[in-house]
Amino acid sequence: MNTPSIGNRILRAGLVGAGSSATNIATTIATIDDIELVGVADVNKEAARRIADQHSVTFVTTDYKELCKQDVDFIIISLPHGLHKEAAVHCLDAGKHVLVEKPIATTVPDAIAMIDAAKRNKRKLGVHCQQRFIDATQEAKKLVDGGQLGKILQANVSVMWFRDADYYKKSSWRGTWQLEGGGSLINQAIHPVDQMVYLLGNVKRLFGCWAHRVHDIEVDDNTCAAFVLESGAFGTIQTSTSTRATFPARLTIFGSEGGIELDGNVLTHFKADGTRERTDFAAREGGQVGSAIDPKKFSVVAHARLMRDFAGAIREDREPLVTGEEGLKSLKVVRAVYESAGEKVIDID
Repeated sequence: MNTPSIGNRILRAGLVGAGSSATNIATTIATIDDIELVGVADVNKEAARRIADQHSVTFVTTDYKELCKQDVDFIIISLPHGLHKEAAVHCLDAGKHVLVEKPIATTVPDAIAMIDAAKRNKRKLGVHCQQRFIDATQEAKKLVDGGQLGKILQANVSVMWFRDADYYKKSSWRGTWQLEGGGSLINQAIHPVDQMVYLLGNVKRLFGCWAHRVHDIEVDDNTCAAFVLESGAFGTIQTSTSTRATFPARLTIFGSEGGIELDGNVLTHFKADGTRERTDFAAREGGQVGSAIDPKKFSVVAHARLMRDFAGAIREDREPLVTGEEGLKSLKVVRAVYESAGEKVIDID
């Protein structure tokens, strides 16, 4: 398929989904001058209409396939994770660029099918991993790539959060393998896992455990894992949605000449001379990103940067920062933990 010349015109976006994440996406689009939301699709037409009315959107449908028939440049998919693949492949085959919420999918084969569809149709596929765009992550990238931490030795991802029983009961897709694809790891911890592979590279080998220890769900509310990166560095992951104490989500990287800790959008640089430098980027970006107790908390700034990058990829015919292939990297780590299940070491290709 050939893409018509876009030039500097406003890009027209369609939104598939009408939940809390979709609401955040619509709110973000309203802050971007060169992207316009022109249609919303959701099986719950009342929910879709609510978002549409808030943003003066006239086209509302219960069938995302009808949205694909409209004059839209790209589709943003914000559905239960297990529905990403079917919707994304259809939209890509219909000639639309696709930006899909995290995680890219619930299984590696589904993610690969989405990537293949994008290549087959010569369309862009992006994944909504907005934490790559926050200032703390970008500054951390400079420190790691610039060698200021020395040789990278170890890393730790820690997301010990709390979600109450209503969080799972009020959304029937949550807490299920079929539609959420997991629990605390694939949902709450996917962002710091993505940040980790973005900063340090791919995981090569992993041993992990998972369990539902508090919530009455079929998936994990607690996980832990130990892994080896392709670089030879070691790492660990710990996640939970069961601890009422409000621990911050953290990515910590230890090097031979220093280390860094990302606590949301706050970056602390631990230096070899024993000093540390703490930079609170959250204060300048309208607040912290993510929440140990509030699943609806989000950063408009980070979301907007990701959407502008994706729009730029369409305009300039380049790859977005978070391609389908990039989104697949963190999914492979997640799936390896679930497959390991405290019984075997998983080699990740």
